Amino acid sequence: MNRSNERQLIEAVQNGDKVAYGKLIRIHQKRLFRFIYGLLGSFDATEDIVQDSFVKAYNSIDKFNLEFAFYPWLATIAKNRAFNYMQREEKKESLDKVSEIGFNPIDPELGPLEQVIDSEGQKKFNEALQSMPMKYRSVFVLRHFERMDYAAIASYLKIPPGTVDSRIFRARQFLMDKLKDML
Repeated sequence: MNRSNERQLIEAVQNGDKVAYGKLIRIHQKRLFRFIYGLLGSFDATEDIVQDSFVKAYNSIDKFNLEFAFYPWLATIAKNRAFNYMQREEKKESLDKVSEIGFNPIDPELGPLEQVIDSEGQKKFNEALQSMPMKYRSVFVLRHFERMDYAAIASYLKIPPGTVDSRIFRARQFLMDKLKDML
């Protein structure tokens, strides 16, 4: 969707059009879900935070500046909610929920043995990602899941670009260390 169409939807929402907000949700919900799931690794918590973030954004839409893109604003709301959630939760949820309906990483073209190997690899990767310190995980998720460039990550997280570079390097090193038995 181009900025002009998105801006028209936001203006409509600011004027009370709930249907327009439904369109904004449909446009951004999958991307936001991937981003938050990458941070949390919990299907249920991600669903709750994404839904809560859309509600908070709707309640604050009158304050939204139309000169900016909607998704970064929405993603910041969701990221802050995810960080608050992680601070409240001391235990991690089971990664078995990854294979719930609509989020099954197994390729149907693979044979039974390949599916087991693939699902185990995905599970180990997710476990390694969730055990990574948040300051490294957040830049890794933004770079590799959201496909943001270093400058955008730096602006989004309000850190210097050099810090983004070093954190991505450390995140990759962390994952290589955790997954060295698979490499």
